[in-house]
Formats: sequence, structure tokens, C-alpha cells
Amino acid sequence: MRQYIMRRLLLMVPVLLLITVAVATLMRMVPGDPATLALGQAASEKDRQAFRKAYHLSDPLPVQYAHWWNEVLHGNLGSSVVHRTTVTSELRSRLPSTLEILVLGVVFTVLIGVPLGVLSAVKQNSGWDYAIRVFSIGGQSVPGFWLGTLVLILPAIWWNYLPPLGKVSLFDNPTKNLQQYYLPALVLAVGGSAGIMRFTRSSVLEVLRNDYVRTAHAKGLVERRVILTHVLKNALIPVVTIVGLQIATLFGGTVILETIFNLPGIGLLFIDSIFTRDYPVIQGLTFFLAVVLLFVNLAVDLSYAWLDPRIRYA
Repeated sequence: MRQYIMRRLLLMVPVLLLITVAVATLMRMVPGDPATLALGQAASEKDRQAFRKAYHLSDPLPVQYAHWWNEVLHGNLGSSVVHRTTVTSELRSRLPSTLEILVLGVVFTVLIGVPLGVLSAVKQNSGWDYAIRVFSIGGQSVPGFWLGTLVLILPAIWWNYLPPLGKVSLFDNPTKNLQQYYLPALVLAVGGSAGIMRFTRSSVLEVLRNDYVRTAHAKGLVERRVILTHVLKNALIPVVTIVGLQIATLFGGTVILETIFNLPGIGLLFIDSIFTRDYPVIQGLTFFLAVVLLFVNLAVDLSYAWLDPRIRYA
């Protein structure tokens, strides 16, 4: 197991290099001058040149990339050319907002997707099964930005209700905080839970056809105990894989939902940085998200051995 983990950690290095090189190269191909966007059109050319020199924007791309890695190796993900702060400080202030949406989104995804998927499999070809399958297809078909806009606009039109604006800490006012975050988290979970339902259903149906499940029924065990003890744990391996993969999708969804609901998270910072060509922020956030997702994938792979004792990493 230890050798497997070390090998996976070493393989992360070339992946991170490839991702950061691609982002650094592609972003500089996008039209737009960071100095002009940061200082405004009224700034003189002398001020722009001084700005570019101060933030190494006039250096060749390999030099800029090496300078950014030098900052990363010293514990900083770069320096924002717009906010005049470090990416690490921006990340520290905005991460709780994104993390709350993401955690709530994953919780809603699992709480909605897994039970409904199990119910659909147990009640195969019944009314419940058809209703859940229709819901799963609809959930995967509806764009998140469209659903988020409707969730924000329709309650305002019908009931004069809008979620509280501005950031409220969970520790200062939990009720108001949840009022801000539960709607975007639910929107985020719709598409993910729809996919989880389908995979859970197919996985549970496959496990239900195994001999040990028929033996458990023949021994007189009640249906609930058979499902929870013998079926669910063995059916969860593909579901855990999908949940791990969907965390990347949920991260992408937060970018759109934070913009729609005006939540000060990493997604909103990402959008603003793209518009202002804030290269260090884009590279730093991409690097951070890549590291998080790589470790999530590693944790998902390691969970297989817990779910199925037959699996060994050697």
C-alpha cells in the first residue's frame, strides 16, 4: 500500500506540470493587455511599462513561468496583478465560501442520488422506478446555469423571496448562512444526483442477481437487512468512483453558481481573473484545484480496499 501511494504521488508531478504549462500558454494566447485592464485606458504608456516590469509581464513566457514556480516553491501561489495581493491570501479568504457550496453539494448529491437509486433498483419496473428514471434523465439534461437562474428569479416573482445578499459566516449566523448557500448547493446537486441514481440503480441490480443475495433471502433475512448489509456495500464501488469524478464537475459548477448568486468564492475570483487577464491568479487557482482533485482521486482509489477486502494494492 505504501509503495502504491508513493508511486501515485510521484505521478502527480508530471500531471501538475502539464496542467500548469497548458494554462500558462493558453491564457497568454487570449487577446488583452493585463496592464491596460488593471490601470485603465487613461494610464500612460510609461505607467503601463512600469506595471509590466513590476509583475514580469514583459518577460518571455518561460521566464514568467519559472518566476511563478519560484513563488510556488516558496509557499505562495503567485501575486495578483489586479488585487495587489498574493493568490494565497485571496484563496484563504474565498475558499470557505466555495468549500461550503461544494460540501453541501456533495452531501445533497449523495443523499438524493444513492437512496433513490437503491429504491429504483429494488422496485424495478414499478411506478417508482419509472418516475426516478425520468427524474434522473431530466436532471442530467437541464443546464445548471439555467436552473440556477430560475431558482433565483421565480421565487422573487411568485413570493417576493430572495436569498440574503452578502457573505454571512456560518459561525456568526448559521440560519442566514444556510439561506444563502442551500439553493446553489441544491442546484449543484441536481445533475450530480441524477447521474448517481443511474449508476446506483445499475450497480444494485447487478449485485441483487448474485448467489449470496439469494442465499441471504433463503435464510429468511428481511429485505432491509439484505440491502443494507449484503447489497449496498458491494454496490458502492462504482458509485464512489462516480462521486469522486463528479467533485471536479461540482467545482466547475461553483464557478457559474457563485456568479449567479453573487457569492464571494473561488469561482467568482476565477471569472474576474479571466476577464482581467490576471495570469498568476489563474495559474495559482488552477494549480490548487488540480492538487485537490488529484488527492480526491487517490482517496477514491484507496477506498476500494475498504469497500472490497479482495482488492489489494501491491
